Amino acid sequence: MIYEAVLSLATLNADETKILQDPGGWEYITISDADNGIQTKHTCFDGQPHPNECSGTLILNANNTFVEKVHIHGKTVERHGGYQLNGDEITFVDELGTSDGPYTMEVNTQTKRLVLQIKQAAGTLVRSELELETEYKKQKQARSKPQ
Repeated sequence: MIYEAVLSLATLNADETKILQDPGGWEYITISDADNGIQTKHTCFDGQPHPNECSGTLILNANNTFVEKVHIHGKTVERHGGYQLNGDEITFVDELGTSDGPYTMEVNTQTKRLVLQIKQAAGTLVRSELELETEYKKQKQARSKPQ
């Protein structure tokens, strides 16, 4: 299957595009849903690493394909396919042809963070915050060093 991309760099500059498509990918930091009566954070993806309980990575390749791996509840789930960029929005089309999105996207080159948000049909706002994998590993290593 060939994935065609609709690229609009109106909101992504060259640095943002480069970091978005970093070959090391992104590590999920937090996943939360707001506007669902009460805001909740996924207990595993709460801003602190829990590698034995859960972890997740998202790689956005320059050829507009993606690979997502999430480990949770003792199982690893992998999803792959293509993605389309349109301004500050990204839409994923997985290996089964299922479209997921569009998500609004914020790429912060200073903090090396990516925020994806989508308002679901029920009005629930799902928000995922990811950190550039290389930065995540640096910080994880720094936290594990004895003081």
